[in-house]
Amino acid sequence: MTPEQEKLLLEQVRDGHEAAFAELVKAHSPRTIGLAWRMVGNRADAEDIAQEAFLRLYRGVFSLREESRVATWLYRTVSNLAIDHLRRQKLRRKLFFFRRNDDEPDPLELVEDPSASPGELCLAGETGRLLAGALKKLSPRQRAIFTLRHSEEMSLKEIAELLKLEEGTVKVHLHRAVKALRKELEDLQGGQT
Repeated sequence: MTPEQEKLLLEQVRDGHEAAFAELVKAHSPRTIGLAWRMVGNRADAEDIAQEAFLRLYRGVFSLREESRVATWLYRTVSNLAIDHLRRQKLRRKLFFFRRNDDEPDPLELVEDPSASPGELCLAGETGRLLAGALKKLSPRQRAIFTLRHSEEMSLKEIAELLKLEEGTVKVHLHRAVKALRKELEDLQGGQT
């Protein structure tokens, strides 16, 4: 969707055209849900987070600045909602011994490489499970920054602007996340990191 098309749709939403908002949702849903999924690791929670982000967009459409892009606004909102969700989830586990089903596969594991051997598929699946488990051990902010950097391929500056953090703070959290993941996954490399 071009910025001009998006601007036109936003004007229509402000004028009360629900179909225009549906177009915005349709255009941005896949990436919004995908980002939330990579951050929280659960499809249902990701869809709830995306739905809440779109609800907030709808309610705040009049306060959205003229130069703002919907995608940028949604990324910031989804990132913050996911971080809040992960914090609540961690607190729930501490307080109520709430356990989630950690056996759900990562969506990336479900896509098979047709040229891969059965051994490679098995190793890839195991690596994906170990990485998903290691990501869950990161703090919500570290997981968000790592996901935005490596899954969404955003620059450190973009992440800092999105999460309203200093670029140095983003670097520190990313460094700590990578260090923790290397330590957690060192068995995959035979103890070499």
